[in-house]
Amino acid sequence: MGRMAQFIRTRVTIKLGLLLFGVFLLIAVALGNIVYTFFVSFYVSHVWEELTQRTESHAAVLSDYFNDSTIDHVVRMEVGANFMVVILDSDKNVLGQSDNMTSEHHDYLDMTYEKQMKFGATVEQDWDSKPFLVDQAPVFQGGKEAGTVVLFSSTTPIREAIQSLQRILLTIGLASAIIVGGILFLISRMIARPLLVMRQVTSEIAKGNYDFYLPLRGEDEVAQLAHSIHHMSREIQFYQKQRNDFLADIGHELRTPLTYLKGYSELILGHDVSNEEKQEYLTVINEQSERLQRLVQDLFDLARIDQGVFSFHWEKICLEDVLTDTLSVVESSMDAKGILIEYCPPEKKIMVKGDRQRLGQVFINILDNARYYTPEGGSVFVRYQRNAAEVIIEIEDTGPGIPKAELPFITERLYRVEKSRSKQTGGAGLGLAISSKIIEKHQGYLQIESAEGEGTTFKVNLPLVFVDQAKS
Repeated sequence: MGRMAQFIRTRVTIKLGLLLFGVFLLIAVALGNIVYTFFVSFYVSHVWEELTQRTESHAAVLSDYFNDSTIDHVVRMEVGANFMVVILDSDKNVLGQSDNMTSEHHDYLDMTYEKQMKFGATVEQDWDSKPFLVDQAPVFQGGKEAGTVVLFSSTTPIREAIQSLQRILLTIGLASAIIVGGILFLISRMIARPLLVMRQVTSEIAKGNYDFYLPLRGEDEVAQLAHSIHHMSREIQFYQKQRNDFLADIGHELRTPLTYLKGYSELILGHDVSNEEKQEYLTVINEQSERLQRLVQDLFDLARIDQGVFSFHWEKICLEDVLTDTLSVVESSMDAKGILIEYCPPEKKIMVKGDRQRLGQVFINILDNARYYTPEGGSVFVRYQRNAAEVIIEIEDTGPGIPKAELPFITERLYRVEKSRSKQTGGAGLGLAISSKIIEKHQGYLQIESAEGEGTTFKVNLPLVFVDQAKS
């Protein structure tokens, strides 16, 4: 029993079929009960109405002609019929009868006298447990009761008819249950089959197998679920590939500085080197240590942003102050490469709601990127644009530009346009990914416009808090 219950609980086809079959049974039982009640009520009412009409008709005829001839005529009318008539005089003596009477008939005749004396009501209407339906009607002569007409109707035909109806309803019900049960089973299989296929597909996805075919037919909820599974599978496959690529790239990025650290430290420890060589090796170790530290810090920042625990100190800040502070930080490195910074200050003070340190981090990442890719003697332009709702900070360089096919991937983690030049011209490819996330946290967005040989323009779009009428 327990195994059967467990089997039912784990089979959606059976559960759905049983649910539909249960609903069908409820409806069938309700309709059967309605048909049964209507038939019984109609049939019994028809028999009783005919009984009372015949009783009253005989009483009316006898009231007009209460003699032996009329009594004999009434009795002969009911001979061989479904009814039995008994005619009594005022003293309740039998004047005529259409069939032989039994003790049960005599009991009802006594009951007839009692009911007539007390209530003047019908004698018997219980068709289910009594042998007869019995009605009575008085016969009047000269305004006085001269006799009584008592009409009996056997209840056996009524019970037989109702039993026949019950057998018919039961037969129809069983046949319908078998037929409908089979149809519902097929329908539930048809409905559940796509779900079973989807279950198998999701199991394959969980195992890392994404090569499957899931038919998408129609536009109902099941088809929408299949489409969602398709989309989920592609997204998982994409993110799994990204994860694998990310881990591979991280491994490469970590291996490079660690190789330098290990190699140069071994040179210092295992060889007799001059002070100049030792200083040179220590400088390389320091640079690679800083590179490794930046990489780890960037990874840590990305992880905290993804987890939603990256802290922000929100306040109203002057955007020009943040940008000029950043320019002063990168100015020396720009000068060392002979890059000219052309800065166009805004006409009015621009205020935004944000984190001064995080926005400074964004501008440093973008300006460092411009410095990496701008050749010696090039220029970097920094300017503002604004409208009623937002301010746009444009940082344009005169570098080699970015191929159009590469633009959609620039802000992805560890993505670099020129991977072969990463050691000389760039970091690990995390700065722009972090910057894009920080800008999104400020309810803004990052745009990148570029063409090969024409430089690159980064546009940081941020919502305004307010703009002063004049620059202070």
